[in-house]
Amino acid sequence: MKLLYVQEHLTCKNYVSDFHIGFNYKEVKRGEVWRPDDKYFNYFIFLLEGEMMMSCNEFRNHLCQGGEMVFITQDSDAQGEAISDLKYVILSFDNQFTLCDQLALESLQEYEKKPAVFNKIDIRTPLQSVLNSVMFYLENKILCKHLHAIKQKEVFLILRAFYTKEEMARFLSPMLNRNMDFKAFVLQHYQDVKTVEELANMCKMSVRSFNRKFNDYFDDSPYSWMLKQKSRHIKTKLADGRTTFGTIIKEYGFSSPAHFTTYCKKQFGQSPSKLRKQLIAENY
Repeated sequence: MKLLYVQEHLTCKNYVSDFHIGFNYKEVKRGEVWRPDDKYFNYFIFLLEGEMMMSCNEFRNHLCQGGEMVFITQDSDAQGEAISDLKYVILSFDNQFTLCDQLALESLQEYEKKPAVFNKIDIRTPLQSVLNSVMFYLENKILCKHLHAIKQKEVFLILRAFYTKEEMARFLSPMLNRNMDFKAFVLQHYQDVKTVEELANMCKMSVRSFNRKFNDYFDDSPYSWMLKQKSRHIKTKLADGRTTFGTIIKEYGFSSPAHFTTYCKKQFGQSPSKLRKQLIAENY
């Protein structure tokens, strides 16, 4: 089956031009190593075929195989080595859950047991059905970010419907154990402010205390991190051929087209026009 109106999908502002958040499909050869692309996100790794030797924080060299899923949390020291040719789907996500999912997660805390265990669980038939639909969308390049969000919600719904609370509490224990409030707040609100001072005020903290706590959670200064996020979002806007340069200039507070051009040359090594052409060409 062929995707219709390809250009319409590629130029939609909700098209996923990168995979910072959402699903992706991978095929790797024996001996290849996986590491988190971005430690700001959590990862579900759904192993479809093959075997992988996984290590995460204090848990080292755990054999994972087709039919199992693995949970890797933000900032984890994790890697996996394919010990056979491997096929898997990976879901990367932050902690911005719906109220329903958030309440469900909070309700698991009473079921959590010690000691902690390595975070993997079997992929049951209902979950496999979701993955089959995800694979269909990925193969046909239907990469709408809203669709990714819906399928992520479906994954959590399946976990709640077909896995016991004890199983979920064990599997998601790293997320339940850690105080994610600060990081989740930053991830939810950093686009609403223009300066570190404004974000610190939203957190009701002094700038000095905020900087120190931010570095503990993100291993970066707030200023540097916010610049990186700004660059990532601008690059996504440029990949959308329908978003004008004027709109981007206004939205991100550039003083003039020349200021925006200077920024792009410094951050991306080329002018906005050349970068846009490159990004659109890469998405075909």
